[in-house]
Amino acid sequence: MTRLKKLLSEKPMTLIVQLWETNPQLAEIAEQNGADAILVNGLEGADEILGRVSIPVGVNLNPDEKLNKKTVAALSDFDFVNFGLKQVENFKDIKITRLAALGGEFSFDSLMGLDDKVEAIDAAIVPVTDRLKNLEIGDLQNYISVIISSSLPVLIPTDRMIKPSEVSIVWDAGAKGLILTSRVLGETTKSLERNLKEYRIAADDL
Repeated sequence: MTRLKKLLSEKPMTLIVQLWETNPQLAEIAEQNGADAILVNGLEGADEILGRVSIPVGVNLNPDEKLNKKTVAALSDFDFVNFGLKQVENFKDIKITRLAALGGEFSFDSLMGLDDKVEAIDAAIVPVTDRLKNLEIGDLQNYISVIISSSLPVLIPTDRMIKPSEVSIVWDAGAKGLILTSRVLGETTKSLERNLKEYRIAADDL
């Protein structure tokens, strides 16, 4: 069992911090302030983070990115990879944890058959034009629909402004983790420290 998969099975709520830039110092700060795992955007410079933290490190790929064998091979050094539904077949033989990001235009039919191809789902279903808004009842209903439609652990990204006080709400809905972005953590080291601590406290209180 991979380290991220173990976290998802054992913790009530796993906190993955998606860094706004691939910076080893930010990764260290995230670990020190309660992150369970780190997610970086793309492979460039990502290997510098691997030796700086002890928690799982994953790579977030552009869902429209065309992949080659060299890219897939380079990902094997990491703990997990997050990719779009169109890219699922490219990762059928990779040994690290695979997260499939649904995208704003996904259909529930697309969830069928994922169980043996990925280990978790990134419920990134909020359209880009609707991001930065507060979490609403309709969002929860959509997340619950995803959760009950799959046997896989579901992670919810903070495309909506999910507050620390709402962590228990998304957990109660059945989510197994949050992907915390700069939308809620800010883009300074001080805001990262301050805000992440609040999410850690909320997750530990579950």
